[in-house]
Amino acid sequence: MRPILALLAAASPDAIAVSTAAQAPPLAVQATPEAGSAQGVTSYPVAFFAEAQPNSAMDMISRIPGFAFDDGDNVRGYGGAAGNVLIDGQRPASKTEGLEDALRRIQAKQVERIDIIRGGAPGIDMQGKTVIANVILKKGGEGQWLLSVANALHQDGRTQPAARFEGSTPVGPGTFEWSHLYYVGIDDGAGEGVQRSVRNGLIDRTAWDETGSGHGADIKAGWKSPLLDGRLALNARFHPDTYEWSLNAFDGRGTNRLFSVRDRNEQEDAELGGSWERTLDSRTRLEFTALQTLSDTVYSSQFQDGADQGLFAEDSQRGESIGRATLRYTVNPGLIIEGGGELAFNFLETASDYSENGVPVPLPSANVRVEEERGEAFTTVNWRLNPKFAVEAGLKVEISTISQSGDTNLSKSFTYPKPRLIATWSPTENDQLRIRVEREIGQLNFRDFASSISLSTGGTVTAGGADLEPDKTTVLEAAYERKFWKDGAVVLKVTHEEITDATDRIRVTEIASCPLVGGAPDLSDLSCNFDAPGNIGEGTNDELEISLSLPLNRVGIPGGLLKLNGEWSHSEVTDPTTGEKRRISGQAPFEGEIRFTQDLPAQRLQWGVDTFLGFSERYYRYDRIDEIELETWVTLFAEWKPRSDTSLRIEAHNLLGRDITRSRQLYDAPRDTGAVYFTENRPLDYPSYFYMRLRRTF
Repeated sequence: MRPILALLAAASPDAIAVSTAAQAPPLAVQATPEAGSAQGVTSYPVAFFAEAQPNSAMDMISRIPGFAFDDGDNVRGYGGAAGNVLIDGQRPASKTEGLEDALRRIQAKQVERIDIIRGGAPGIDMQGKTVIANVILKKGGEGQWLLSVANALHQDGRTQPAARFEGSTPVGPGTFEWSHLYYVGIDDGAGEGVQRSVRNGLIDRTAWDETGSGHGADIKAGWKSPLLDGRLALNARFHPDTYEWSLNAFDGRGTNRLFSVRDRNEQEDAELGGSWERTLDSRTRLEFTALQTLSDTVYSSQFQDGADQGLFAEDSQRGESIGRATLRYTVNPGLIIEGGGELAFNFLETASDYSENGVPVPLPSANVRVEEERGEAFTTVNWRLNPKFAVEAGLKVEISTISQSGDTNLSKSFTYPKPRLIATWSPTENDQLRIRVEREIGQLNFRDFASSISLSTGGTVTAGGADLEPDKTTVLEAAYERKFWKDGAVVLKVTHEEITDATDRIRVTEIASCPLVGGAPDLSDLSCNFDAPGNIGEGTNDELEISLSLPLNRVGIPGGLLKLNGEWSHSEVTDPTTGEKRRISGQAPFEGEIRFTQDLPAQRLQWGVDTFLGFSERYYRYDRIDEIELETWVTLFAEWKPRSDTSLRIEAHNLLGRDITRSRQLYDAPRDTGAVYFTENRPLDYPSYFYMRLRRTF
């Protein structure tokens, strides 16, 4: 797993200026707050956010009471990857750029209002969500540009400089936009610590020193223009990134180096996308979207302990081609019918090899090409029976073929119906109940079809899952929202999921590699058994989420806002090795965050504290159990705006000195028959650091 680079976009994407000059009128909900309430639309004008002095549309979205931002899913295809925010009634025609980045590229002064839509509204694609935010931009405007520079200072002397330059300018009937980001990132998942391990009753301590850093660029360009009585939007993105990670392990005294590991990952991503939409008449709207993404990655990992050397190398290419068409017909303001289809082609081709002291070591599924051809047809009916009650019913039918070639030759075809029913009931202006019943089909990760190896954990091999199928889930969800005061809200959401073909970890045996005992392969020998992703049968998952937006004016803190969010999860599957019930691998029992901000308009200042509560995740393999524990992370920040076009932000990160602890238990045989012979506990400390950003709009 490649750790996240801290402060990847140090010159925050909220610095981007987007012009709406010369664009055609947006196909969006145009409703007054009074009329909007009758249509399930609540409008938040710019004045609602004035005290917070937001820089970007994303800053405004984060202040909307009771709205939980969804950045979308990183899955194949376009329809299933949707988030819950539209811009002028449209989704960005991009998958590699996150929705949050797109919103941070819109300055707050470009926003006319934000509509929160519950239960559907004319001209709006709800993306299968129960609640959607629609950012309505102002019309007109001139070209502009913006410069943002930032840096982070770490206690070991490392720095993270970054710069972003971007802007927009009218070109003919449309607008050309560009953005250039250059950055250095430092991995906050690496650090220093003392590892304690126990092998056969003997305790050993090892000094552990990890560092990770990277650098790269993010270059984007886009053009929006009226075309053929509609709106055309084109975008392109190029994102090269290099990441390096190193590990040095020393004896308990920290004097003699025991071994080292060096990883390097070079990746280039590119995307070209476009969309065109046209209102055919007062009731009918047509949309086309096309996307092409390509990526090339070269990865290497080298182990060295003085006497022995291991080298793993992998070269992979992946791509996705998508075409989508949607026709939306408004029978009347309370009844909307939508239909369309999507075609996609995906591929991943990877070649890997591993050697020890120059001698090649065979790996299962080392050279694999995976392809998917997928088609989807869909139809949706959104019916608002009265101002208080709305229903959305939809059906998607997915047909796909996944084929593998190389070390494994296999092809499978699937046909999946995916019905959905959403009901929204608003008994009062301040209360709303939302119910969702849906059949979801999981997305297979193409990386799971190829093998990999982790040299930092003793050469742990993960085999490719050659016979994987997507999991299927029936989702039952209920959410209750209560608004109070001016900008207070509480949301309670309960979800139950029934899962078939749950995806987790299984054992794969390479019979040809097993040693012979009495002339027959010994299938229990660990040398020819590997951990791999696979389907493990049925399971359930239950979640309870509570979010609270609490304005603090009434308790003597003017401009104060407290936001709380907590999510409890409990799943149950049958362990394929032991036959016992357990949680799904990688699921945290609880995740939560606490955010406090105070707006001080007279001082042109906002300050606050963000607290991300700690959590733990456990991963079950056939011969080991891994666990990751993260402690609480606290950030103190302040942003000063001496002028409307200038802001200075400072942040103090990780004030509690959060540790990340990795633990593992190794068995001398599969867990159902073996015993633990080795345990390891590795806490790594990452010290606090300071960050500063200056942004100016011209």
